[in-house]
Amino acid sequence: MKTTAATLTFVAALLSSPLAVAQGHESAGDGDAWTPVKHLRFTDEDVRAGLLGPDGELIEVVARVPQPSLIELREGFEAEVVKTMEDM
Repeated sequence: MKTTAATLTFVAALLSSPLAVAQGHESAGDGDAWTPVKHLRFTDEDVRAGLLGPDGELIEVVARVPQPSLIELREGFEAEVVKTMEDM
């Protein structure tokens, strides 16, 4: 969990750096006004969490009822397919 927090902190620092540089180079009108970039330092923080189990409601799932196929093959279909294959 400590590695995840450090990774998120690093990504946040990377994403904020170009924004800070872009904001620092804005001119006030004469082109000579430049403000230094603000550097942010993040330290590792321990985040402790735990999950013992669900707190309450049980979820009941109803089993699916098997449905018959709605597709029916017509009589003689297989014979027609075989005949078509022989003609090729």
